Amino acid sequence: MLRIKEKEMKFIKIVAALTTLLSLLVFAADASATTLEVNGVAKNSSVTIEAALPGGVSMLLTDTGNVAANTWAVAPLVMKTSTFTGTTVGGSITGMSFTTGTEGNVTVDTAGSFSIERIGTTTNGTLRWSGSKLTIPSFFGPLTCTTSNTDIGTLSGVAAGNAKVIVNAVLPCTVIGTAKLSGTYTVTNPLGLGVTS
Repeated sequence: MLRIKEKEMKFIKIVAALTTLLSLLVFAADASATTLEVNGVAKNSSVTIEAALPGGVSMLLTDTGNVAANTWAVAPLVMKTSTFTGTTVGGSITGMSFTTGTEGNVTVDTAGSFSIERIGTTTNGTLRWSGSKLTIPSFFGPLTCTTSNTDIGTLSGVAAGNAKVIVNAVLPCTVIGTAKLSGTYTVTNPLGLGVTS
Protein backbone atom coordinates (compact mmCIF):
# COMPACT_ATOMS: atom_id res chain seq x y z
CA MET A 1 0.00 0.00 0.00
CA LEU A 2 2.84 2.39 0.90
CA ARG A 3 4.64 1.61 -2.35
CA ILE A 4 1.52 2.41 -4.36
CA LYS A 5 1.21 5.80 -2.65
CA GLU A 6 4.88 6.56 -3.27
CA LYS A 7 4.47 5.70 -6.97
CA GLU A 8 1.33 7.84 -7.17
CA MET A 9 3.16 10.77 -5.59
CA LYS A 10 6.09 10.43 -7.99
CA PHE A 11 3.67 10.30 -10.92
CA ILE A 12 1.84 13.42 -9.69
CA LYS A 13 5.14 15.29 -9.29
CA ILE A 14 6.24 14.31 -12.80
CA VAL A 15 2.90 15.42 -14.28
CA ALA A 16 3.12 18.76 -12.40
CA ALA A 17 6.68 19.35 -13.64
CA LEU A 18 5.69 18.55 -17.23
CA THR A 19 2.67 20.86 -16.99
CA THR A 20 4.86 23.72 -15.73
CA LEU A 21 7.39 23.11 -18.52
CA LEU A 22 4.66 23.03 -21.15
CA SER A 23 3.20 26.31 -19.82
CA LEU A 24 6.61 27.98 -20.04
CA LEU A 25 7.12 26.75 -23.61
CA VAL A 26 3.68 28.01 -24.67
CA PHE A 27 4.36 31.39 -23.02
CA ALA A 28 7.72 31.64 -24.80
CA ALA A 29 6.11 30.81 -28.14
CA ASP A 30 3.37 33.41 -27.58
CA ALA A 31 5.72 36.17 -26.42
CA SER A 32 6.17 38.55 -29.30
CA ALA A 33 9.68 39.40 -30.39
CA THR A 34 10.70 42.53 -32.26
CA THR A 35 13.78 42.95 -34.47
CA LEU A 36 14.35 45.57 -37.15
CA GLU A 37 15.21 44.35 -40.62
CA VAL A 38 16.71 46.12 -43.62
CA ASN A 39 15.99 44.71 -47.07
CA GLY A 40 14.79 41.50 -45.43
CA VAL A 41 17.91 41.02 -43.28
CA ALA A 42 17.44 41.08 -39.49
CA LYS A 43 19.76 43.57 -37.79
CA ASN A 44 21.85 42.69 -34.72
CA SER A 45 23.54 46.07 -34.55
CA SER A 46 22.48 49.69 -34.14
CA VAL A 47 20.15 51.12 -36.79
CA THR A 48 19.91 54.86 -37.42
CA ILE A 49 16.49 55.80 -38.79
CA GLU A 50 16.23 59.10 -40.66
CA ALA A 51 12.82 60.42 -41.67
CA ALA A 52 11.40 63.63 -43.12
CA LEU A 53 8.12 65.09 -44.28
CA PRO A 54 7.81 64.76 -48.05
CA GLY A 55 7.05 67.90 -50.08
CA GLY A 56 3.48 69.06 -49.69
CA VAL A 57 2.96 67.16 -46.40
CA SER A 58 2.79 68.91 -43.03
CA MET A 59 2.81 67.89 -39.38
CA LEU A 60 -0.37 69.16 -37.75
CA LEU A 61 -1.10 69.93 -34.09
CA THR A 62 -4.75 70.47 -33.15
CA ASP A 63 -6.83 70.58 -30.02
CA THR A 64 -9.32 67.77 -29.40
CA GLY A 65 -11.95 69.73 -31.32
CA ASN A 66 -9.65 69.71 -34.41
CA VAL A 67 -8.93 73.44 -34.21
CA ALA A 68 -5.44 73.95 -35.67
CA ALA A 69 -2.87 74.95 -33.05
CA ASN A 70 0.20 74.91 -35.34
CA THR A 71 1.39 73.32 -38.58
CA TRP A 72 4.96 72.61 -39.69
CA ALA A 73 6.21 71.92 -43.22
CA VAL A 74 9.70 70.85 -42.09
CA ALA A 75 10.14 68.32 -39.28
CA PRO A 76 13.16 66.01 -39.71
CA LEU A 77 13.49 63.09 -37.31
CA VAL A 78 16.52 60.91 -36.47
CA MET A 79 16.35 57.89 -34.14
CA LYS A 80 19.15 55.48 -33.21
CA THR A 81 18.53 52.05 -31.69
CA SER A 82 20.51 50.77 -28.73
CA THR A 83 18.57 47.51 -28.27
CA PHE A 84 18.41 45.08 -31.16
CA THR A 85 15.85 42.44 -30.27
CA GLY A 86 13.30 41.78 -27.54
CA THR A 87 9.67 42.56 -26.84
CA THR A 88 10.56 46.03 -28.14
CA VAL A 89 13.59 47.63 -29.77
CA GLY A 90 14.45 51.22 -29.05
CA GLY A 91 16.95 53.90 -28.29
CA SER A 92 17.43 57.65 -28.39
CA ILE A 93 15.90 60.34 -30.54
CA THR A 94 19.10 62.04 -31.71
CA GLY A 95 17.58 64.65 -33.99
CA MET A 96 14.20 66.37 -34.07
CA SER A 97 12.88 69.76 -35.10
CA PHE A 98 9.62 71.37 -36.21
CA THR A 99 10.22 74.51 -38.29
CA THR A 100 8.45 76.84 -40.72
CA GLY A 101 5.42 76.68 -38.43
CA THR A 102 2.32 78.75 -39.01
CA GLU A 103 2.54 79.88 -35.36
CA GLY A 104 6.31 79.53 -34.95
CA ASN A 105 8.94 76.85 -34.44
CA VAL A 106 9.07 74.26 -31.65
CA THR A 107 11.72 74.35 -28.94
CA VAL A 108 12.78 70.75 -28.27
CA ASP A 109 13.68 70.94 -24.56
CA THR A 110 14.20 67.18 -24.35
CA ALA A 111 13.92 64.83 -27.34
CA GLY A 112 13.57 61.67 -25.25
CA SER A 113 13.61 58.06 -26.36
CA PHE A 114 11.57 55.72 -28.54
CA SER A 115 10.55 52.08 -28.76
CA ILE A 116 9.09 49.95 -31.54
CA GLU A 117 6.97 46.83 -30.96
CA ARG A 118 6.05 44.48 -33.79
CA ILE A 119 2.35 44.34 -34.70
CA GLY A 120 1.32 40.69 -35.00
CA THR A 121 3.17 38.95 -37.81
CA THR A 122 3.40 42.04 -40.01
CA THR A 123 6.44 44.13 -40.96
CA ASN A 124 4.86 47.05 -39.04
CA GLY A 125 5.48 48.25 -35.50
CA THR A 126 3.84 50.43 -32.87
CA LEU A 127 6.05 53.45 -32.17
CA ARG A 128 6.14 54.86 -28.63
CA TRP A 129 7.82 58.02 -27.38
CA SER A 130 9.04 58.72 -23.83
CA GLY A 131 10.77 61.43 -21.84
CA SER A 132 10.28 64.32 -24.23
CA LYS A 133 9.36 67.91 -23.47
CA LEU A 134 8.40 70.34 -26.25
CA THR A 135 7.64 74.03 -25.97
CA ILE A 136 5.22 74.83 -28.77
CA PRO A 137 3.94 78.23 -29.91
CA SER A 138 0.30 77.85 -30.86
CA PHE A 139 -2.94 79.57 -31.76
CA PHE A 140 -3.92 79.07 -28.09
CA GLY A 141 -0.68 80.45 -26.65
CA PRO A 142 2.54 78.71 -25.61
CA LEU A 143 2.08 74.98 -24.92
CA THR A 144 4.34 72.57 -23.06
CA CYS A 145 3.75 69.03 -24.27
CA THR A 146 5.34 65.86 -22.89
CA THR A 147 5.46 62.12 -23.58
CA SER A 148 5.62 59.05 -21.36
CA ASN A 149 5.49 55.75 -23.26
CA THR A 150 3.05 57.56 -25.54
CA ASP A 151 1.70 55.65 -28.54
CA ILE A 152 2.80 57.97 -31.36
CA GLY A 153 1.69 55.86 -34.30
CA THR A 154 2.99 53.19 -36.64
CA LEU A 155 6.21 52.35 -38.43
CA SER A 156 4.83 50.97 -41.69
CA GLY A 157 7.61 48.65 -42.86
CA VAL A 158 8.50 47.70 -46.42
CA ALA A 159 10.65 45.01 -48.05
CA ALA A 160 12.16 47.60 -50.39
CA GLY A 161 11.96 51.36 -50.83
CA ASN A 162 10.75 53.89 -48.26
CA ALA A 163 9.02 52.88 -45.05
CA LYS A 164 6.60 55.36 -43.45
CA VAL A 165 6.16 56.65 -39.92
CA ILE A 166 2.47 57.44 -39.57
CA VAL A 167 2.02 59.77 -36.60
CA ASN A 168 -1.38 59.85 -34.91
CA ALA A 169 -0.88 60.75 -31.27
CA VAL A 170 -2.56 62.45 -28.33
CA LEU A 171 -0.14 64.43 -26.15
CA PRO A 172 -0.72 65.98 -22.73
CA CYS A 173 -0.15 69.72 -23.09
CA THR A 174 -0.51 72.74 -20.82
CA VAL A 175 -3.23 75.31 -21.58
CA ILE A 176 -5.45 73.00 -23.69
CA GLY A 177 -5.10 69.73 -21.76
CA THR A 178 -4.40 67.45 -24.71
CA ALA A 179 -3.38 67.99 -28.30
CA LYS A 180 -3.43 65.75 -31.36
CA LEU A 181 -0.25 65.44 -33.44
CA SER A 182 -0.62 63.94 -36.91
CA GLY A 183 1.38 63.58 -40.10
CA THR A 184 3.27 61.05 -42.19
CA TYR A 185 7.05 60.83 -42.40
CA THR A 186 8.95 59.12 -45.20
CA VAL A 187 11.92 57.08 -43.97
CA THR A 188 14.84 58.20 -46.13
CA ASN A 189 17.43 55.94 -44.47
CA PRO A 190 17.69 53.01 -44.37
CA LEU A 191 15.69 51.87 -47.38
CA GLY A 192 13.75 48.64 -46.99
CA LEU A 193 13.15 49.14 -43.25
CA GLY A 194 10.73 46.75 -41.60
CA VAL A 195 10.00 44.82 -38.43
CA THR A 196 10.41 41.08 -37.96
CA SER A 197 10.56 38.65 -35.04
